[in-house]
Amino acid sequence: MFFGIEFARCLPHLHHAKSLAAYFRHPKQGPAIATLNFPAVFLLVCVAALCSGAPASAQDASSLPPIRIGIILPDVPDDNSLQAEVAKAAKQGEVLAQEEFALSASMVGITLAVVTKNANGDDVVKAAQHLVDDEKVFALAGGFDYEGARALSEWAASHGVPFLNLMESSDALRNQQCAATTFHLAPSAAMYLDAMAGWFVRAGMRRWYFVQADTEDGEAQYTRAGWAIDNRHFGAREVGNAVVTPGQPLPDNTVADIQQSGADLVVMLLSASDQLKALSQMESAGVGATVTGFPYSETQTRAFFKASREAAPKLGAGYRATAWEPTMDAYGARELNARYLQRWKEPMEESAWATYQAVKIFFEAALFTRSVAPKDIIGYLNSQDTVFDIWKGIGTSFRPWDRQLRQSLYLVKIDEKATDPIEIGHLVGELPAIYMPGTDPHERLDQLGDLEAQSLCKQQ
Repeated sequence: MFFGIEFARCLPHLHHAKSLAAYFRHPKQGPAIATLNFPAVFLLVCVAALCSGAPASAQDASSLPPIRIGIILPDVPDDNSLQAEVAKAAKQGEVLAQEEFALSASMVGITLAVVTKNANGDDVVKAAQHLVDDEKVFALAGGFDYEGARALSEWAASHGVPFLNLMESSDALRNQQCAATTFHLAPSAAMYLDAMAGWFVRAGMRRWYFVQADTEDGEAQYTRAGWAIDNRHFGAREVGNAVVTPGQPLPDNTVADIQQSGADLVVMLLSASDQLKALSQMESAGVGATVTGFPYSETQTRAFFKASREAAPKLGAGYRATAWEPTMDAYGARELNARYLQRWKEPMEESAWATYQAVKIFFEAALFTRSVAPKDIIGYLNSQDTVFDIWKGIGTSFRPWDRQLRQSLYLVKIDEKATDPIEIGHLVGELPAIYMPGTDPHERLDQLGDLEAQSLCKQQ
């Protein structure tokens, strides 16, 4: 029976077979012997794929041209340890994805390669041009800061190349600066702020004090956070707001104002390094409120969690929003986290998850469309019939109005004493939490982020 199955139909589900075979593995323990071995589980998944009518035949699959995916990683200076952690994890996620999916592809005669370049600033465009012209990639992923993500988005639009924004959360990229060829794997700032409002308001924290950077990004985040507590999560109110210069400590009068405001939550809309400085100042001054910060990529690392504790042993061991969490123990996340831990001896963090998913998304797009033509890939990503398994539970898709990937977000508690890198953070919350069978994924996941009526994107 097994040999009668068209093998190419099983290929898109190969990673699911690996996940099932590792079902009883745990991120802390590494791989263990599963109840069913891999070939047995793979057979079951192949049968399921056949019954579901997966779209390729073996001949179709083997006739695909080489699948070449380009990823532009940041070129991080040695003195920026937090950014270096993000870049290292991103590279490791890409390597793991290439190893797993290239092996899967080779089983039916398909060539898969992931080609990377390191670049910052204006050089990201040169890197994109090189990857497309010289390395013959059909799609690009990148965007580790606003400038880089915007430049790549504009270049991709002018060249008709599908581009996945991996890490940049700026809402402007999804609104006024949106592009028809850009898709956002990274959660938007609006999604993060909606999730934070949901968690903290439900926890009874109703008096919010905002400390925002004197930047366009800080102002945009402050405005969107205010909208969230006014329109989506009633019961909270602002009791104070301070605007501070990037790179500078909090003014003494700001710390005093926080103490006098009666705030039970302080939200730092600051860079990662400025959040650490502010935490230390507030701890020294005896601020008693819960303190959290905007989840820039650098703040979602175990390195930041450790630095946060060191800067402020009490306030710095608080709650943080994340896009991924290495202690997740459901939805297949357990198996992905375990494979990553086995490969790299480190917990899988957000940037590793993002580069892994980018490879997976583009690989599946090429396989299911039987094409590497940009217009076919863009059409596949845009389709509301396309479902992506990103190991966050329910199948998801890109929103048609701003091409933002719908997805759940997580709340993590920093452990005050743990030394094991995994145990430094513990998953304590998920939004939207999806447990009920029959849940409409679009309706549920669109509880986070801008709805179509709010969108300013005109590039449909």
